[in-house]
Amino acid sequence: MTTFHLTKISALTSADLSVWLDIQQRSGVYESPYFRPEFAQAVAAVRDDAEIAVLKQADQTVGYFPFQRGKLNLGKPIGGKLSDYHGPLVRQGVAFDGPDLLQACRLAAWDFDHLVAASDAFAPYITTRDKSPIVDLTEGFEAHVQRRREAGSDTIHRQGQKIRKLAREVGPLEFTFDELDGTEAFDLLMKWKSAQYLRTGLMDVFAFPWTIALLQRLRESRGEEFSAPLSVLRAGSTIAAVTLSLRSRGVLHSWFTTYNPDLASYSPGLTLFIRLAEEGPSLGIRKVDLGRGDERYKWSLTSTGVDVAEGSITSPSLATWLRSRWRSARCWVQTSPFKDAAKVPAKLIQPLRSWLAYH
Repeated sequence: MTTFHLTKISALTSADLSVWLDIQQRSGVYESPYFRPEFAQAVAAVRDDAEIAVLKQADQTVGYFPFQRGKLNLGKPIGGKLSDYHGPLVRQGVAFDGPDLLQACRLAAWDFDHLVAASDAFAPYITTRDKSPIVDLTEGFEAHVQRRREAGSDTIHRQGQKIRKLAREVGPLEFTFDELDGTEAFDLLMKWKSAQYLRTGLMDVFAFPWTIALLQRLRESRGEEFSAPLSVLRAGSTIAAVTLSLRSRGVLHSWFTTYNPDLASYSPGLTLFIRLAEEGPSLGIRKVDLGRGDERYKWSLTSTGVDVAEGSITSPSLATWLRSRWRSARCWVQTSPFKDAAKVPAKLIQPLRSWLAYH
């Protein structure tokens, strides 16, 4: 029988962290850096709503479930919308009941959009499945290029022309995997990414002090097991593209990527990923996760992906009842004769909903 013990992430002992790392390293399911305790600890250091349930069987710890407690006990993944992978982290073969876990955490619901799980406890609550694209460098960069060529993708070959043009017209290319003194590059990353969010109508992630504090804290992680490298591509003295990633051993997850808008015609972001994949094996990187998304460049560079799922597990409560009524009303309006009249109010409400998702 599995029992659940609720506590603060900051209260975990060194023994707890050792067990956590052992579970994470023994299972390929949890090899992403988002499943590292360092990530959860960094979130807990900048937010006071981070908690964790410790799963036990026969007094032995068999898993962990970090989460954030939102208003009305509506739960979010640890890191909220910034988390590209999440879910309970458990030893192989461990079974537990999803509603029991929710009750033990005193949550009315737990919403997920990048669920990765070795357990099927949340399977009944999945509404959508997708994949996060992976650049597989296990056999080296050249082998990866050959596989992409055989699959009919000539993206890497065609980009070579733009790479040479960028070097010729702007300046010689220089790639730095982790810019240790990356103040300029980090500031440009936030500036260019914020402009992109504004241009595309998305919520600006960097508009919230806690997100910047989290990224800065993660940047201080310089361990061999876990780090947050800031990779920079320069053309001469000009920064052309920047990506902030998370790394857990041989797995690198590209988190925030942007490029110099003045150099857009050269596709410098794509060049940055190609250089990252080219040098990755020599840095001990065997997988580069580009993050879930339907951007064409991601799937042109990759041939495989990690399964992720969206959904929500809920328990009867006032909060979930109100949310259900709101969603039902919204769906009714969208399919009713009033849908055109409701477009303007919906546009006004959407920024508020996006803001609440990151608050």
